[in-house]
Amino acid sequence: MNEVSHLAKRIKSGDRQALSKAITLAESSNKKDTPKLSELFSHLQSITHKSFRIAISGAPGVGKSSFIEKMGVHLCELGYSIAVLAVDPSSPKTGGSILGDKTRMDKLAAHASAFVRPSPSGENKGGIAQSTSDSVTLCEKAGFDIIFIETVGVGQSEFLVSDTSDMFLLLLSPLGGDDLQSIKKGILEMVDMILINKSEGEHKYMAAKTESYLKSSINPSNDKVPTWVIPIRKISALHSQGIVETFGDMKKFWTLHLSNKNKNDESRAKIKKLIVENVRNLITDDFKNDKLLIDRLTRVSEQVETGEIPLKFAAEIMLRYYTSPKMRESDS
Repeated sequence: MNEVSHLAKRIKSGDRQALSKAITLAESSNKKDTPKLSELFSHLQSITHKSFRIAISGAPGVGKSSFIEKMGVHLCELGYSIAVLAVDPSSPKTGGSILGDKTRMDKLAAHASAFVRPSPSGENKGGIAQSTSDSVTLCEKAGFDIIFIETVGVGQSEFLVSDTSDMFLLLLSPLGGDDLQSIKKGILEMVDMILINKSEGEHKYMAAKTESYLKSSINPSNDKVPTWVIPIRKISALHSQGIVETFGDMKKFWTLHLSNKNKNDESRAKIKKLIVENVRNLITDDFKNDKLLIDRLTRVSEQVETGEIPLKFAAEIMLRYYTSPKMRESDS
């Protein structure tokens, strides 16, 4: 039995350290690790378990980790097994996670039915790592009932994480005035649930105002699950208010999602988008690390700068150069 098949066997047996090792393999930027990851997926292919994958997005400081911990502990006490993939912003110097989610979810991380994994977002400032989709699949193969995917809530993270999940949950703080107007319409069009956190005490008035604004601003229906009416709830993760009711909504959504006849087509469309995104990332990495590409890019950039060629044509030149081994050989 080789190393990869042994790792797969350990994952199937519920070994959390093996799962962590597998996710590290998925996160690796070393291209030599990709065949190992592919082999691992082949060994796990026969597992047909389906997890409920819930994406949690929202601005930094809104209380995503506090909410996930309270909800996660509640679910563990109900008998569910929980995995949390928390995509932390990365240090520009070390590449490692800055926030350290295991310290922010210490009670949940210590629970026997939970697995908490902080993952650095790397150079992707959108707040979701290229490896997140594969990490979610590995957690699913490990048999977890519910997987939470937390993002830093900036850039394109909401759109990317939506394609990795079954349900997209947006967490907001009580807002008012210009802050309400600044909520991105594109995000409101893709959410399946909105939670207004920190709605207790002196924030009650602003929370009610935020709730009223949202109810008048969003389409209550949802293309993903046509019969679903998007809930907007005021909660307090700090005081565990609204946790039980929120999970009741989640269960209703999951039931409707499973009964949706179009869910397989939607899943395949999401996977196609994720593949294209990863292809784009691989090409970008090649442009950064291939000396011939960098040299040609410099020359083409000078032509654009002097007005010799338009930007659109420069992009076509680079694409032809990238996809033509003969052109690159002539420069080497």
